[in-house]
Amino acid sequence: MTSSFAPKLVLLALLILTLSFKVLAYKSQSASEQQDDMVRTHIAAFLARHGFEPSGDIAIQFLAGASGHSGNCQLLVADAAFQGWYRDPLRRFASADDQFFFYFRGHKYPDQPIWRTRLSGYWTSFLRNLGLNTPVEPVLGIVASNACELDAMPWQELAADVATVR
Repeated sequence: MTSSFAPKLVLLALLILTLSFKVLAYKSQSASEQQDDMVRTHIAAFLARHGFEPSGDIAIQFLAGASGHSGNCQLLVADAAFQGWYRDPLRRFASADDQFFFYFRGHKYPDQPIWRTRLSGYWTSFLRNLGLNTPVEPVLGIVASNACELDAMPWQELAADVATVR
């Protein structure tokens, strides 16, 4: 009689275990979505502080960013993945006349420096897995119309804001 009861207990324990993993995965996904919302808010606030009228979210799925305009200047700023996943979708937003660059570690790059951003991102993940509170070095993708004067923009200020969220 106990032999027929044991498999049922094992199945019940496995069911409880798998459901708990699914609940934890759902909670971590919603935390990531909350971070993305906070990044969008920080970018929109940055744009507003520097004379832009925020236009709302951008239309790239799973990419945290915001756009804005000031006069003839249209600007889109996004927190791009360090792996380079959003490099090409961001490039598609830019026309041939637009300004397009990535901002990483205090420098502007015409294309995302994949090896640098990946090394930084994976190193940060490694240190965080060891329990160290290492700040993230965000990769900002920026698309702007030619009418924009972007050299005077304090991109390091925005990068620091985004790093506090991540």
